[in-house]
Amino acid sequence: MASQPSSLSSKRGNLAGLWTLARPVNVAIAAATFLLLKFGWLARWDDGALVGNLTGWPLIEGMLVVALLMTSGNWINAYFDVHEDRINRPDRALVGRSVKRRVLIVAHQVVNGAGLLIAAHLSWTLQTWTPLWMAGGISYILWQYSARWKSTPLFGNVAVAALLGMVPLWLAALEAPMASDVIRPRLWAYLSGYGALAMGVGLVRELAKDAMDIEGDRLAGKHTLAVRRGEPVIRSWCIRLLLTIAVGYAGGVLVWSNPLHEAMLWMAPLPFCLHAFVVLSRPSPKWSTLSRSMLLILMAGGLQCLWIPV
Repeated sequence: MASQPSSLSSKRGNLAGLWTLARPVNVAIAAATFLLLKFGWLARWDDGALVGNLTGWPLIEGMLVVALLMTSGNWINAYFDVHEDRINRPDRALVGRSVKRRVLIVAHQVVNGAGLLIAAHLSWTLQTWTPLWMAGGISYILWQYSARWKSTPLFGNVAVAALLGMVPLWLAALEAPMASDVIRPRLWAYLSGYGALAMGVGLVRELAKDAMDIEGDRLAGKHTLAVRRGEPVIRSWCIRLLLTIAVGYAGGVLVWSNPLHEAMLWMAPLPFCLHAFVVLSRPSPKWSTLSRSMLLILMAGGLQCLWIPV
């Protein structure tokens, strides 16, 4: 008779599975982007009214909210995607095997609640409701995306891509209460522009991920854009979106750069953008490669905050 796994091994399996399903690399990238924007770009502004205002516990709490909400969002997405993952990613389908579903939902509620409580404390500290309602909105979008919107063509993709753009806006929301009236509009404008670019890149990545998951989504009855329209349409959309992002980014850099030779300092994402176009030039793109290229564009865009002009 086969022996039953011990409670200790079951606990270890749940913890290991929760760690994997949290997608720690993606969470770390989001937290790093927050810090790079804060210490790489904003800290080099000439205006002393912005330098060093968000420090200490409010800064740590702000980064924690990003990490906790992303982690809980990844868990709830895995909770609702059990059947699709067993088809699309059988080697990573841990829910119901290594991780019990009830453990996953409880972990989501605890970590999501912790993120919202920290956001509430931030609102109290900064004397503004903005951090709390932003965190609540992000939590709501993550739940609705996993439970309902993911199967809605394009709408779900836009919703989750918008969350990437919320990281710069989250930093703006934390810095704005301490910025002067003169600086505040500039702060929101610049970080909104950064967020819009991140959202566009994220949308291309989300479409690529949907194209990767067509088989599992179709069997699960999820009518994503990729399931409804097929890979050729997704390829066309990705090319147009990426071209729009590239042209908009290049135009913004040329306007921003003074003198013009400073434009070269903004070119860190360029190699990965060109690689993405090469991948999309094929009639049947390798969607996993495109997804990685989009991730590298986001990472390069965050890293260049250490040297781009202010």
